[in-house]
Amino acid sequence: MSRFFGRLHRNTVLTVLPVLFLLAVIAVAAGAPASTRGTDAEAWRMIDRAAEFVRSNGTDAAVEAFSRRGGAFLDRDLYPMLLDKDGTMVAHGWMPGMNGYNIAGMQDVEGRLFIREALDEVARTGSADVTYQWPDPLSGQVTRKTMHARRLVLNGESYMLAVGVYR
Repeated sequence: MSRFFGRLHRNTVLTVLPVLFLLAVIAVAAGAPASTRGTDAEAWRMIDRAAEFVRSNGTDAAVEAFSRRGGAFLDRDLYPMLLDKDGTMVAHGWMPGMNGYNIAGMQDVEGRLFIREALDEVARTGSADVTYQWPDPLSGQVTRKTMHARRLVLNGESYMLAVGVYR
């Protein structure tokens, strides 16, 4: 009888250990999405780095540097955007095809003119934090996103440098 319980115990352990291991892997993986998201502090640090880059290298260099895959300005879901004071995209980190287009009239899913709002606040105070509703490419759901923005003056011209953070 004791051999039966010894074998049962060993079989139980051999069955339970892989299940526990799988549960541990699932628990670790469940925490992974948080690391795929940038934070507010990381967004502001990226704005600082991008501003220094643009001051040192100019707006033309920003076009290529901001959108370079594997470069210093693409970090998970964080990327910089440089717009002129009228709302024309100078350099977009994720979708460089937007460069040259005026997006001041762009609306979120609720009709909020979030770009215009950010441009106006940056012109008035030098910085802005605008929260709006935007499709999240990771989840496919509409979610809140906050655009952190700062005024950048180059050769007497005002620009808005921004990085957005999904909530």
